[in-house]
Amino acid sequence: MSTKLRRGLVAVAAAAPLALSLLMAPSAAAQPLNCPGGWWDPVENVCRGPVATVPLNCPPGEYWHPIKNVCRPLGQY
Repeated sequence: MSTKLRRGLVAVAAAAPLALSLLMAPSAAAQPLNCPGGWWDPVENVCRGPVATVPLNCPPGEYWHPIKNVCRPLGQY
C-alpha cells in the first residue's frame, strides 16, 4: 500500500466521527413541546400542568414536592 493511500485512509477515518456528529446535531437540539397553560419538563420530556399556588399542608417530618404536588419524607426527592 502506498504512503499517500495510507495517509488518505487515516485522514478519512479520523474525520468520520466529526462528520457523524454534524449530521446528528439537529435531532439533539429539538424544540421543546408546546404546553399551553403549563410548562415543559425537559428531564421527562412531557408537559406539566401549572404548579399549585398553595403548597400542601404536609405533616411534620415531610416536605411539599411542588413538581409532583405530593408530600415526601425529608431527605427524599
